Amino acid sequence: MKPITDIRVGDILTRPKALGIVTHRGVVVAPNLILQNTPHKGEHLATIPEFSSGKPVRVHRTGANPSIVTARAQTVLANPQKYDVFKNNCEHTATKVVDGIAKSPQLGFFAILALASAALLLASKKG
Repeated sequence: MKPITDIRVGDILTRPKALGIVTHRGVVVAPNLILQNTPHKGEHLATIPEFSSGKPVRVHRTGANPSIVTARAQTVLANPQKYDVFKNNCEHTATKVVDGIAKSPQLGFFAILALASAALLLASKKG
């Protein structure tokens, strides 16, 4: 795997997870330090190799203000929360630190997909 060299505080890193259907996300908070949220450890710091777990990593530039990202990361790390797939997953943590608002577009997408599938199933049973 090629080493990641050009990362900046506030960049979001992603790697495949769950059979490649969803991605794991973390935010760069210092050189070679990623704030991530995992089921086993909750919100915590990891190195890039720990974050990657041997999988390819992509860098997404956010343009976020590094000092604001650092301050938000310090707030998160002062009181780290446990992982919760619905309320506090890796995407919630990354967006909270970068944007100031915890959100999970992936979770929203899968919720809409589940509702649409349920509606189709109900419609097919009526017909």
